[in-house]
Amino acid sequence: METNSLLFLRAVELAVIAASPLVGKHDKNTLDQKAVDIINRLLTNNNAKAKIAIGEGELDAAPMLYQGQTFTENQAITIDIAVDPIEGTSPASKNEEGSISCIAIAKSDSMLQIPEMYMEKLFIGKNLAKYVDFNLEIFEILKKLVSIKPNLSCIILDKPRHQAIIAKMRTLGIQVWLIKEGDVLGAIDVALRKADFLYGTGGAPEGVLMASLAIATNHQMWAKLVGYDQIWPNEPETLERVGIEQKVLQQKKLTFNTIFTEHDLVQDESTMFFAASLTGGTVLKPLTVINDEFVVNSFIGYNNIYHQIISKYPIRKTMDELLVHYSK
Repeated sequence: METNSLLFLRAVELAVIAASPLVGKHDKNTLDQKAVDIINRLLTNNNAKAKIAIGEGELDAAPMLYQGQTFTENQAITIDIAVDPIEGTSPASKNEEGSISCIAIAKSDSMLQIPEMYMEKLFIGKNLAKYVDFNLEIFEILKKLVSIKPNLSCIILDKPRHQAIIAKMRTLGIQVWLIKEGDVLGAIDVALRKADFLYGTGGAPEGVLMASLAIATNHQMWAKLVGYDQIWPNEPETLERVGIEQKVLQQKKLTFNTIFTEHDLVQDESTMFFAASLTGGTVLKPLTVINDEFVVNSFIGYNNIYHQIISKYPIRKTMDELLVHYSK
């Protein structure tokens, strides 16, 4: 896969810089839009030979970074992109930890265009992955893993839907790290050895980003789609949402019993994953300003190699000036 990987690193780093003035301002939509805008402009300015496979929404739902969007008019498309301009807009808007910008790239037509649904996900290192049978209930999987490694540790979203399994994990002696949002960030923490695995039900599109991360860092992943009614059984919109999900599953020839691995979601061993921290997590530190510079903590994974990077950008009067400087 021929690409300028620095461009995509710049994209996530400039995205968090653009969003940073909105941190703590309780306006998550504008915060997200700032990141969307800067990524869109940077990729367009650089005539990126890429299309969005996983983005902000379909063409009629999002004006930029929508599924199928391209950034060049005169070059053949060679790259698929999965992007979450800001994962964790809510914690960022409250100035809480748990927000990053992330992009995964792979060769064209290699990313599964997964529906915007919920997904049960297990992200784990290769040393333990060989003991996983994802056809089993998660509690049975965990009992097997604990028998192999008694001091097991897990990262999981602190959501009502997870309270029962969190309690069971603790009965098995598993050390549980709770996060408010951002299971992609949680998976990065697993790659950086904060915990042995990440488990839980979160967004399906984020599953493609996590699959790229798994391949790029020599981890493994299993996943299954979960119906909206399993998460929100009594909400007014549930019946309508279930109908939409059924149509999408039929169109894509998928079922709730379909088990995905990382290679089902991203069919490219050369996939690359990029993330930059806005308010950070347990390993990636928040964006800061020191001596008139933005200091950004970032992560890159590719070809079973991964790095934590600290990048410094001079503060300029406007984002336009910064964008121009780092375009072409």
